[in-house]
Amino acid sequence: MPDIVVIGGANIDIKAKVNEPNRLGTSNPGVVSMTAGGVGRNIAHNLARLGADVALISIVGRDVHGDAVLDQTRKAGVDVSRILRTSISTGSYVAYLDHDGELVTALNDMRCMEELTPQLVEAHAAMLDKARLVVADCNLPQETLNFVAELAGAKLVVEPVSVPKSRKLIEALKVAPLFLASPNFDQIDSLAGTRDIEAAFAYMHGKGLRNVVIHAGPEGAFVSDGTDIDHVEAQPPAQIADVTGAGDAAVAGLVHGLLQGEPLAIAAARGQRLAGQVIAGAASTLE
Repeated sequence: MPDIVVIGGANIDIKAKVNEPNRLGTSNPGVVSMTAGGVGRNIAHNLARLGADVALISIVGRDVHGDAVLDQTRKAGVDVSRILRTSISTGSYVAYLDHDGELVTALNDMRCMEELTPQLVEAHAAMLDKARLVVADCNLPQETLNFVAELAGAKLVVEPVSVPKSRKLIEALKVAPLFLASPNFDQIDSLAGTRDIEAAFAYMHGKGLRNVVIHAGPEGAFVSDGTDIDHVEAQPPAQIADVTGAGDAAVAGLVHGLLQGEPLAIAAARGQRLAGQVIAGAASTLE
């Protein structure tokens, strides 16, 4: 049985990066790349590259993109035997990046994730029970995330994914207290109605979240276990190639550190180091 089970999105990433400062309303020369992506998948990929024993529960289409996602994820060392196939197209994430590798805008189409029902996850209940940590992203349907919270809340790490999808975290907390979540500043502002660190932590702990790691981009991360608040410095590379996957890497490093028995702040610092490594390259994950 794997030490870590990740339940979440697996999709194809299509990234377009302009060569020069972006000009709106016209065609811009640049580079387009395509690779396996998805928040849950990226986290699992990075964990496997770090040497963790990790399985991914997800869903992809019976199409060439689904084949590519499975192949790349398997080659990274992830157990993909629990990834399901559907007649709906494999999820996709389309990102437009400026010449510095910063995100201008993005669109994701994750309709196939609606087919990842609680019943399908329940088939793997024994594996979830034996795992040391479970990671879920908010690409999951609400009822599926709620089911995972009920089944594994005491060891569940939730990655909110985006501002709109982060509301699922609050609903899951109504089902059971959770071990940890990793919102960024925009998501915590949406959830707690404030960017004040102490107030935001107090709100999330009050909802039943045991540990909170707020990812703050170039400011690093703010960490609370309900007793102490710590700040962890960012560790950016000398030059950023592509910011895609930074948050996923930070979560993977954090989870890997927790698996090693590290205190929360030390594990979060490991996550910041890993994020710095990933954004130095164009792949969005450790290669």
